[in-house]
Amino acid sequence: MSRQAREHSGTGIYHVMLRGINRQDIFEGDEDYRMFIRILSGLFSRPSNDLTSTICACHIYAYCLMPNHVHLLLREKEWELKEIMKSIASSYVFYFNKKYGRVGHLFQDRFKSEPCDDMQYFFTLFRYIHQNPVKAGLVTDAGNYKYSSWGNDYLGNSSIRLCQIQPVLRRSSIEVLQDMVNIPLPDDVGCLDMQGEKVVVADEVVRQMILQISGVISITAFQSLDKNRQKQIVALVMRDLRAGPRQMSRVSGLSYSVIQRLVGSWGQDR
Repeated sequence: MSRQAREHSGTGIYHVMLRGINRQDIFEGDEDYRMFIRILSGLFSRPSNDLTSTICACHIYAYCLMPNHVHLLLREKEWELKEIMKSIASSYVFYFNKKYGRVGHLFQDRFKSEPCDDMQYFFTLFRYIHQNPVKAGLVTDAGNYKYSSWGNDYLGNSSIRLCQIQPVLRRSSIEVLQDMVNIPLPDDVGCLDMQGEKVVVADEVVRQMILQISGVISITAFQSLDKNRQKQIVALVMRDLRAGPRQMSRVSGLSYSVIQRLVGSWGQDR
């Protein structure tokens, strides 16, 4: 089956989502998040083709790095979207595989994107992206999340600044933006999303319980344990948290079919 062509944005602005293969974690710790942010910052000053000058690949207006996926709100400049995302993904995969001694794919084959052609939808996306950590149960206040542009760029909680915030602030004051971010969007808002996944318990809660029981510091380390031990831990976590096979597969890295066989008839698929 051929791939569906991407929708073109008349403004050059896109909401983009990049997620881990099988929805596995792509960040194991603070250093990994910061490396991804560093890679994003490198997009603003890239060598030109003739190496005699620099170019700006894109402008970023909002971002949020979640444990197993990334949201970006960006505008094409000198590069097209596919070039931007190829650069981001290849740079981070090289870093991650080298650091953790792994090989192969880290991200799902094709990033997802949707065009943003008007300001009303721009601010809907702005709210949606920054509300992700609250919706996932990682924080209760979006401003306290360390790996998004809301706290880092707009509230000035970090010296690391990635976003072009002035074009946004010319359209809306910081006070109005605070109200937008703090008021949850309705569940039926149709932003690019995780395609119908229904998660009752946050992935991060599942991840932390796996690490606590197994006594390791990362999901990558958990995946190196004896297979029977992995299955025992997964069974305990699923029973205690009522996490479903799909959620457990993307968090633990075990295949969906293995987990289905493991839980038998008692698993509630989410």
